[in-house]
Amino acid sequence: MAQAGMVGVVQAVDERAFANLLEALVEPGYRLACAMLHDPYSAEDVVQDASVVAWRKVAQLVDRGRAKSWFLGIVANECRNARRRKWSTSVTLGGLDRMSVSSDEERLVLRSDLRRALMRLEYRDRLVVSLYFYLDLPIEEIAEVAGCSVGAARVRLHRSVRRLRPDLDLEEALR
Repeated sequence: MAQAGMVGVVQAVDERAFANLLEALVEPGYRLACAMLHDPYSAEDVVQDASVVAWRKVAQLVDRGRAKSWFLGIVANECRNARRRKWSTSVTLGGLDRMSVSSDEERLVLRSDLRRALMRLEYRDRLVVSLYFYLDLPIEEIAEVAGCSVGAARVRLHRSVRRLRPDLDLEEALR
């Protein structure tokens, strides 16, 4: 009986430690999921699923200093799984007269163009672009999340941005 009580105490401590660890990781995970999926509701689901996966795999986290890249890697995998399960819908902007659009509406259109261009990138390319531009991660962390070398992450980011350029004017879209 005493052992059963002790197991409950150990589990409570572990749950508390995991919750403290996860607290700082949920927001960057959500931002990454939003950037990858362009749907805040799906992003919430993905982060929740990633949290469950992280709880199951927390024993694999040896270095607590690498927790952010470890968790973002799980989020990235869950985003890929979510896209496989359900094709995302795209918003069409047909019939919009650009000459009569206010500046706020123009920015919305440009952001929609940017989102569509990002969604045309392959998963790994969209991942490095999202990690770099949406989460402002250094290239070393991007490489860790993407599971590649730093050099490969740099090349992938450079090539991905070059693929975006023919589709839109990046300087204008990022204002």
